[in-house]
Amino acid sequence: MPPWKLWSLRGIAAVVLLIVFVAALCASGLASYFLAAWSASIPLLALTATLAFALVAWGGAWLGAIIWRATKRARFAAAFSGILTAIFVAALYFAVLRPSPLRLADTAPFDNTRYWQLPTGSRIAYSEYDPPAGVAARPEPIVFLHGGPGMRTGPFDLGFYSPFAAQGFRVYLLDQAGSGLSGFLPRVRDYSIIRAVQDLEAVRQQIDAKKMILIGHSWGSTLAASYMAKYPDRVAKVVFYSPGSIWNWSQEVPDFSRTDGGSPDFVSLRLLAALLLLDRNPAAAQNLLPQREAEELLVPFIAPTAGTLVCKGDSDKLPPFLTSLASGPHVNPGFNPYVLNALAYDTDKPPGDPHALLRLNHTPAIILFSECNYLPWSGALDYRKTMPNVKLYYIPKAGHFIQFEQPELMTRVILAFLLDQPDSISPYSGDADPRNLHN
Repeated sequence: MPPWKLWSLRGIAAVVLLIVFVAALCASGLASYFLAAWSASIPLLALTATLAFALVAWGGAWLGAIIWRATKRARFAAAFSGILTAIFVAALYFAVLRPSPLRLADTAPFDNTRYWQLPTGSRIAYSEYDPPAGVAARPEPIVFLHGGPGMRTGPFDLGFYSPFAAQGFRVYLLDQAGSGLSGFLPRVRDYSIIRAVQDLEAVRQQIDAKKMILIGHSWGSTLAASYMAKYPDRVAKVVFYSPGSIWNWSQEVPDFSRTDGGSPDFVSLRLLAALLLLDRNPAAAQNLLPQREAEELLVPFIAPTAGTLVCKGDSDKLPPFLTSLASGPHVNPGFNPYVLNALAYDTDKPPGDPHALLRLNHTPAIILFSECNYLPWSGALDYRKTMPNVKLYYIPKAGHFIQFEQPELMTRVILAFLLDQPDSISPYSGDADPRNLHN
């Protein structure tokens, strides 16, 4: 055989071996992923991945040996596949299976943090602010629902909503189950919209309120809408603040062009593997990556995105709690990726789309939508078109957290609504995105 032809065959063999390596990686992932539907054992899934990798690597190496015109094909295949498999096992352990050291201290409670042990089984952390002496308490308390899902109530939320107590409102700010200072549910499969609604109803009973005033931020608006669909007579008023979609979050396409930007960092392979398993078998995901560790691995991924919460050029208005994440946090902020994935994509499960029930709900409501909000206008418009007793207010020069850039205006709008006073600004009644009309 001419030398050029021999070297051509060996070049082809080298390409084949490279393809074999990629194919072996794919085979290992697919084999363990499909087996996860029947088993939550991480050792078994890891062994399955290793065997699948080794089998494909051996078969591909045999094919490469044939093309290479190797004389001892079996020995070549065994050596090549053995070396690759050893590298694969080492990488699998160090990148995915090895537990990460927990470097961040646990989140410290606020000075006034208390806990409810709800009949649902959830241990919920909350802060309460009561009217000052001499101010009569109003019958309907305010309950704030944070966003995420899986995020938490921040110190900036306590600072913004606690002054409402001076108007006679009892104010409760809570961390939803599995988030922030609240306890984890024992099984990540138990995080659901149904459970979140049940917890909120248990909170209403705990604070002995016939009706509540709900203020839902982002995902908190989604939770408020689902609660109102099931319990239409237990909400006196509701504020949908930078609302997430009423239903089907997977259809939302965020737009960060008006924000101060910031792209997420590379996600840990260990966290990524757990999230891939989550949909297949939540128990397997949790066996691989406990919730406490998952929270910590999420921090470096989301920390660079803090600028998306404010308008372009306004990152200096972010509170220290958020800016400290990017500069190297010292405490775990309590952001749970399992809750985020379980609830944000829970739309194919009961209780189902609440739109039909909300169309019959005449609870007074307002929507706050801001100029630099990264969530789409279509979501806020859907709230207004669905519920019959809603006003929408457009807030300029503010991002997803309006209170960071327009705290006074946001306070005036909410208090005018809660106290039945005249509108502090004119509501927006058009269907077109107001950002396109005011820019």
